[in-house]
Amino acid sequence: MLAVLTVAACSSGGISGFVNTPECEAIADRMTEEPLREARVGLVTGGIATLITVEVADDPGSRSRGLMCRSDVPGDTGMLFEFGGLTSGPFWMFNTYVPLDIIYFDQSGSVAGAAAMSPCPLDGGESESEWRDRCLEESQDYGPEGNYARALELPAGWLLAQGLSLDALPEDLRLNVFGTISP
Repeated sequence: MLAVLTVAACSSGGISGFVNTPECEAIADRMTEEPLREARVGLVTGGIATLITVEVADDPGSRSRGLMCRSDVPGDTGMLFEFGGLTSGPFWMFNTYVPLDIIYFDQSGSVAGAAAMSPCPLDGGESESEWRDRCLEESQDYGPEGNYARALELPAGWLLAQGLSLDALPEDLRLNVFGTISP
């Protein structure tokens, strides 16, 4: 029997709050006009599914923006990146203001890698080019060793609060997508 721990869902705008900088105004406006769809996903291990409500980034624009400019990501929410096939390479934290944990999954839903990612906000006096270069360099620590089909970003420390460690994720950990809960 599958036991289910339901984590409080985020409603539209549940992953909310934007950093008040000129760089973030356009992103906040776009998210207000075109919110991402939300879905329910489960991290399943040992016959227990922990449910999480996520925003889904499934096109190049939403994947590029990710959780940029957010001032907060509540502990029971996250973002699921869908690639529609295998891809490779690290995620970067350009213009991201909150620490995140990321788990990469292969096409079968098995773990392909994981990392703890640190914010990469603009540093005073840095040009945008220098900022992008610094964030790109830092991102090299955040990629899995192989290919992946999905990536799940969660607030830093959320996994640890669930009794899971990024350094030693259970071999049976799987990602299940249960379906869309908003358009």
